Amino acid sequence: MLASGEPVFAPDEPLAELHAHLGGGVDPATMWELAREQGIRMPYEDYWSFAAATNIGSGTQGLDGLNHVYEFTELIQSSPEGVFRAVYAMVGGAYRSQRITTHEVRFNPAKRNRGGERDLDAIVMAAVHGLDRAMLDYPVRAGLTLMMDRAFTPKLNAAVVERAIRFSNRGVVAIDIGGPRPGGPEARYDYSALRPLVERAREHGLRVTFHVGEEGVNAADPRPHIAEMHQVLDLEVDRIGHGIMAAYDDELRARLREQDVVLELCPTSNLRTAAVRDEEQMAEIVYELASDGVPLVVATDGPEMIGTRLRAEHAMLVRLGALTREQARDANRRAHERSFVRDR
Repeated sequence: MLASGEPVFAPDEPLAELHAHLGGGVDPATMWELAREQGIRMPYEDYWSFAAATNIGSGTQGLDGLNHVYEFTELIQSSPEGVFRAVYAMVGGAYRSQRITTHEVRFNPAKRNRGGERDLDAIVMAAVHGLDRAMLDYPVRAGLTLMMDRAFTPKLNAAVVERAIRFSNRGVVAIDIGGPRPGGPEARYDYSALRPLVERAREHGLRVTFHVGEEGVNAADPRPHIAEMHQVLDLEVDRIGHGIMAAYDDELRARLREQDVVLELCPTSNLRTAAVRDEEQMAEIVYELASDGVPLVVATDGPEMIGTRLRAEHAMLVRLGALTREQARDANRRAHERSFVRDR
């Protein structure tokens, strides 16, 4: 365990953040200013109530509660100007506060175009410009992951992938899928139907990381959640967002090792959304994965909304005995090495 006061990393040691959403990664002051500049009517009487509402540090009503907060932050970012400012603030802020020098930012452009009012190309281009400006001002390497949504039609998800392809030589490095499930949180999602989009993205050099295995660790019947992870592994993805269900299934862990698929773990996020019961269960999950040789990295999911920082995530896992100090440092080295932006 981590000795009292002993940090996992030196203050100037560079970290890598591979799983952070734009909707949860921008400081509340920037978000407040963006909302005011765009004339967005907000259901908060002042800045302080707004900042409290967009930080779920005290917990939320599961993933549905988290998605509700995301909807509001996505609205604020729904313009080329808003996306540019948000990306720049997220990457620059992460370097200044955490010395994050390898940074992947993921977002859904089709949730930031006001239902088709704004052009998707303009939204993605603004994100690229924000990324470029941040890399000009700070010694970072960064890339964008464009997200599909489980509630979208196949046509709209295909439009997101086409934008990823169009901007693959400008900073977009991967595709992802997440969001609420059609039919409610208990409904299953058919990941296998995404194979044509995955194959098209790969043809153009894009990488793939899908959200799966975040839910179900305490379900009465975990088998459907395990089956979803197998579907995603069948698609030969490069990484998996969360994937904590693998701690409860030997075959999943074996496949992750054999296929060398990296899990992007977001411990505090899983606690805030009640995906896990408590710190003890989170520690058991991470310990099981690490002990069985599953490749993993540690991430925040969105530091401002979740109310955490990347160094704190590593320190928590060491404090709980889920990782040794050297395992935590290995996870950070792996994050730098397995980042999709390593060749930019």
